Amino acid sequence: MPQSPSQHLPRSVASLLSRLRHQVRRYIVWDSVLAVAMVFLAAFWIAFLVDYLPVRIGGSEMPRSARCVVLIVTIVVALVFLWRYLVSRMNRDLPDDSLALLIERHHPEIGGRLVTAVQLGETPRKGDSYSPTFIQKVRKEAESQVDRVDLDRVFRPEPIRHKLTIVIPLVLAAVVMAIASPQTFGRAVGRLTLFSDSPWPRHAQLEMVGVEVPIISASDEDDGATQLVGFDDGVVRLARGSNASLRIRAAGEEFGHQIPDLCTVSYIDDEGNRGQSNLRRVGRVIDGYQSFVLDGPPLTSLADSVTLSIRGLDDRLTGYRIEAVDPPAIAQMQMQVRYPDYLRVFSNGAEFDQQLDYQAGVRIREGSSLTLTGIASSPLGAVDVVASDAGSGATIGNSPDGHQSDSALSAEIAEDAMSFTLALNDVREATSIRIVPRDADGISAQAAYRYFIGVVRDEAPETTMRLSGIGSSITPIARLPIEATAKDDYGIESMSIAMTVRAQPPENRLAAPAQPGETASEEQSYSVAPELDRQGNTSLTIDLRDLVDESVLNPITPGGTVLLNTLAQDRFNLSGSHVTQGELIRLQIVTPETLLATLERRELEFRSRLEQAIDETRRLRQSLTAIESEATELLAPATTEDSDNSGESDQTNESTGNEVSDSTTSDNANSTDQDTFRARQRIQLRIRQAELQAAKTTDELKGIVAGLDDLLLEMINNRIDSVDRRERLDEGVRSPLSDVVEEPFPNLRRQIVELERILMGSETPDEAATDAIAADVEMRSAVETAVATNDAILLQLSAVLEKMLDLESFNEILDLMRGLIQDQENLLEETEEEQKKRVLDLFK
Repeated sequence: MPQSPSQHLPRSVASLLSRLRHQVRRYIVWDSVLAVAMVFLAAFWIAFLVDYLPVRIGGSEMPRSARCVVLIVTIVVALVFLWRYLVSRMNRDLPDDSLALLIERHHPEIGGRLVTAVQLGETPRKGDSYSPTFIQKVRKEAESQVDRVDLDRVFRPEPIRHKLTIVIPLVLAAVVMAIASPQTFGRAVGRLTLFSDSPWPRHAQLEMVGVEVPIISASDEDDGATQLVGFDDGVVRLARGSNASLRIRAAGEEFGHQIPDLCTVSYIDDEGNRGQSNLRRVGRVIDGYQSFVLDGPPLTSLADSVTLSIRGLDDRLTGYRIEAVDPPAIAQMQMQVRYPDYLRVFSNGAEFDQQLDYQAGVRIREGSSLTLTGIASSPLGAVDVVASDAGSGATIGNSPDGHQSDSALSAEIAEDAMSFTLALNDVREATSIRIVPRDADGISAQAAYRYFIGVVRDEAPETTMRLSGIGSSITPIARLPIEATAKDDYGIESMSIAMTVRAQPPENRLAAPAQPGETASEEQSYSVAPELDRQGNTSLTIDLRDLVDESVLNPITPGGTVLLNTLAQDRFNLSGSHVTQGELIRLQIVTPETLLATLERRELEFRSRLEQAIDETRRLRQSLTAIESEATELLAPATTEDSDNSGESDQTNESTGNEVSDSTTSDNANSTDQDTFRARQRIQLRIRQAELQAAKTTDELKGIVAGLDDLLLEMINNRIDSVDRRERLDEGVRSPLSDVVEEPFPNLRRQIVELERILMGSETPDEAATDAIAADVEMRSAVETAVATNDAILLQLSAVLEKMLDLESFNEILDLMRGLIQDQENLLEETEEEQKKRVLDLFK
């Protein structure tokens, strides 16, 4: 506690000490106030400069956190100064003797009288040996010195002066700034006291517009379209691998700002890689703003998250971050196929007929319903789907009735958001499906997933029909043996054989009265639906005579036409039906005599072909004879000459004693070998030609036999009353020819092949003479056997030819008889007409 002056001191001394005590305390207060003011003003200007000056050179302001630190440090330092300069000093005692000593230190002329007077005046004083007279004298001398004391000499003005030299300029600067720019001063105070975060005004003003990213859509109509994504609290999320463009704008003169010539973005990714890119101007100033775009790194093929800072003149945009996230992907696509109803005849009742994973080139049946299940790599928020006709490109969808329409398709996302399903009903055309998955934040895959679903069309059934033993002409009472087939990928629903009988046109008919029972109808129809076996084959016979007898058809007269065709229908029922009409077979209705005449002409053709076969067989015999001659010349004479030449050479060498040169012997041997080789090749070629000739003749005879079979069947099926004729043709011509084809000709071909084997087996150059002779004998024997077989064939074929000539003569006689009968019938008809005419003339 401060000590009051003693009441025993003189009044002047006590007053002096009291005044000094008050001045000391005022000095402490001013010194502490100046110290605290110096702290606050220094902190204000330093923080102001740190916060403002970087802005002038294109930097950014101190963040709020830094300003908060500065403010806290300033307050702490100020409190420390208050404690040190004010509180701690004010709490100290200021005793009178200390004050007196302080005065005497600066006024040595007092000579200790003031301190003595103060100390002797303290009460109570015990043990003092000073006399009262001495004390009284000291007090008077102290009083006499009071007026000479200058208290200003006690205090040191330097600390206050030093603080004022700092505080006064700082205060004046603050006052000047407050007067010159109240907004700047207020913004500085507000920012440093954390009451405001408004940035410092700049020459340029940049504004973040956002990130422009391409719209990835399943529809081709959105190709090239973009969307602007804004920053949310300075953060925007983009798909990894995307190509985006950063857009900012700078305010122009209309807003009192200067448009920078160049804006630069600095970035750093999460791996610490740094970079810098320039933004380019886009267009002109619009509504007072100039746009800038960055469409290069780091936003091209974004690989990692980056933090951006954009600078233009003295303005800066900081705290913007682009986070790269993995876009959703379709990891697997599964297909469930349900066949259309017409294919589910033999279904086991399962909901789906086929389940498989999608793979390129997959195809489904026409009209099937398809359910696609896609499994995603991350949770889904939406799935954009477009299905289009692969041929025309038209967009298709599913209508409420289950058929495809032009409405958009929609995918159903599962509860766990990890999969989706897409249904396509009644798929009849090849379909291209484009799918773009999106996550909950709207980030999509960077390319549409494309799936192509091919369609296996239901083809129309195939049907064929063949008449066995029937030519192009038939009699009115003919039997029509029919062999028909109907095939389809998924089975035949029904098959029918339709027959249409068309009468001869009226202008082509003879002017004769209608016969009893004859109808005026020009066309008659008949159809039958035969049962098919498992392979789709059927055979049946339509008997025209029975159909007429049963009154199914009216009597059929010659001159008309019978048309036959097949109709096959499968189970297809999606859009109409698949009905196939087979090839139309047209048959001309003729009289038995006309048909016989046609068959006789065919017999003449067979005879001509048989004569040609006989000529070829004769030429074959000549070839065999030539083979025998050339083979004998190659094998036997060569062996004999070699032996003779060898004996003569020995005799010559023994008689003359001359030796033949090695070179001459070698040349002769080479020439002989080449001639032998060429001769052997010629014989081999003749043998093969003979074999081909035999095969050709065999095939020709087989064709004649097949033609005769058809001819006989036609006679039977057309009910031509000529049993003897059929028997003679069968037993006299067909059967002998069939025997020749089945036995002699195959033997002849085997014998010709044997000739080649013998020839090729005798070409060893070092074989002995006995082996060569044996080969010659074997060749002669084989050739003779083949010639004998060929002669036997000629005899048999000649016999058949003579039989055909006999039949031809017999047919000529029959033709003459048929001509006489026809002439007689014509004469009778003319006689009846003349008689009717005469009778009618009598009534005229």
